[in-house]
Amino acid sequence: MNTVRQQPASPGLPAEIAQTIRETQQATRDAAQATRDAAQATRDAAQADADAARAPAEPLPPGTIVFTGDGSGENVRINVKGGNVVLSQGDNTTTIPLRDVVPQGLVQMSWALAASVIAVFIGWPIARAIARAIDRRGRAVRADNALEAQLQQRFDAMERNIDTVAVEMERLSEAQRFTSKLLEQRSAAEQRAAVPVDANR
Repeated sequence: MNTVRQQPASPGLPAEIAQTIRETQQATRDAAQATRDAAQATRDAAQADADAARAPAEPLPPGTIVFTGDGSGENVRINVKGGNVVLSQGDNTTTIPLRDVVPQGLVQMSWALAASVIAVFIGWPIARAIARAIDRRGRAVRADNALEAQLQQRFDAMERNIDTVAVEMERLSEAQRFTSKLLEQRSAAEQRAAVPVDANR
């Protein structure tokens, strides 16, 4: 705390100068007191702001959005009540029907987006499962067709081989008949040659 000491007037100074000095000293004391008062007021205001910041705010209704005010000290609150949007700032309250806030096209787009998300997350796995089942069935059919083709090729080869064996057997039997016929003719010729020729004939 700064204090200005009052100096006694010198005996040789005129009374007016002494009075001026006393007034100046008093003004200095008053200015120092005013400065101290202003500093105390600033400290009190800072303490009040700190206390207000620490004090719990009044509870807001659920779904309320609060924006900082425009300098008037009042916050702007937005709340939805009964299908209406309620805007309030201090004592001023404005109610707007929700159908005026949300355009109809936006509602339709939100339903379309929800349906798309459902289709992607639910329909896509189902479509993949169906495609895999069809692919498995197709693979089984292709495997059956491949097996059938292999069996058909084997049967065709066996048929050709059997036909070849039959032709060869026919040739062998023909050769056997020819050989038998030759042997019969030869034995008949030998028998004729062995019979003596009768001269009287």
